[in-house]
Amino acid sequence: MPFVKPISGHTKLGAAQRYLEREGRALARDFLNLDAPMAGIGEDGLPEYREYDWASVMDETREKLGNDSPFKGRKARTYKHYVFSPDPRDAVSLSQLRSVTMSWVEENFGDYEVAVVYHDDNEHHVPHAHVIVNNTNLVTGRRLQDPDPRALKRSAQRIAGEMGLSRFSDRPGRASERDSDVYMRRHVDRPEAEYGGRGEYSWVADIRARVDVARSLSRSPEDFQSALKEMGISVRVSARRADDWVYSLAGTPSRQVSGSRLGASYTRREVTRWVANPSRLRPGPVTSRNVRAIASGAIEVRDLRELNRLAEAMSTVSRGGFRSLAAIDSAIARLEGMPSRDASVERLRRVREYCAEHSILPERARPRAGARHADGPASARDAHRRPLGGGDSARQAAMPEATRDGRDER
Repeated sequence: MPFVKPISGHTKLGAAQRYLEREGRALARDFLNLDAPMAGIGEDGLPEYREYDWASVMDETREKLGNDSPFKGRKARTYKHYVFSPDPRDAVSLSQLRSVTMSWVEENFGDYEVAVVYHDDNEHHVPHAHVIVNNTNLVTGRRLQDPDPRALKRSAQRIAGEMGLSRFSDRPGRASERDSDVYMRRHVDRPEAEYGGRGEYSWVADIRARVDVARSLSRSPEDFQSALKEMGISVRVSARRADDWVYSLAGTPSRQVSGSRLGASYTRREVTRWVANPSRLRPGPVTSRNVRAIASGAIEVRDLRELNRLAEAMSTVSRGGFRSLAAIDSAIARLEGMPSRDASVERLRRVREYCAEHSILPERARPRAGARHADGPASARDAHRRPLGGGDSARQAAMPEATRDGRDER
């Protein structure tokens, strides 16, 4: 059965397109009511398209009709994003997915501009579709009214059944013909499960990941608050504890959590101490730029898995003092010979792969004044003040945060 998850967008579409199509991750694309230039017809008989800036076209459509402006004092919903996932047990091909997805799109959004981007970047490489629907009806010029989610799901099940795929009965008291909500909760890959599904998406985890990224980018307490704002997080001093903060999602202020609930290292006192520490590794301009771009795209389409991977990478790089991929390699080599370090080695390998994939760290660091080589300290004093990717930093990166910082996470 297809699984449909809706997400509301409130910004221009450039970040969403960059995120969905970056680094060749798009398997294919389809369009409705958009003049995308065709490159030809593929072996499966479906169209192939050249590069096309569909985000700018959609943005222009909304702007011309005044549908970017706030409505009744509320920020405009500029588009809807649907994650359209088939049942993994159907083992659908990309061409089958394109057919069922576009049938669903044409049935439900025939008067709107729609861009569809197909991925298979989940754990089991199950193809799925990201459907971006502009907020403007091309016939009436009016804004898209939020369609009934149940009606959209029923439509998807019916079309799937007509195409010979498994489907879910929506009648009360009847079970799925081949599936159930329990199965989907257990077996839909995390990237899809975390797109706001009931019981799966954790807004607390979302806040924690955004705070981690903001903290890793910051050079001062003021910089930290500015980075939080950029990450879509509002922060205020706790009314109960002056040394704590309360974080909330900017668009949903009711979703708020104290720093102490996230963990002791997220309190006002500890974050201020951390970002002001002169010995902490500060990210360079290239790293900051790349991290901000990744975070912006992940937040825009609510990809919590991507945000968590970014947060893990930046936290490890910052705490371990790693200035290059070679420094991480050095730490891995040292830890591999130590007992009970398998989890730490695995984490460092994940971080190393992520940093290389997203150009967060260079292969080797640039030599610093007085340094004997780029990836090591110039002296014992320098090593004490700025831990790098070997020796102390390897042990530091391997230790739990509570051990390194002398405090327990709550």
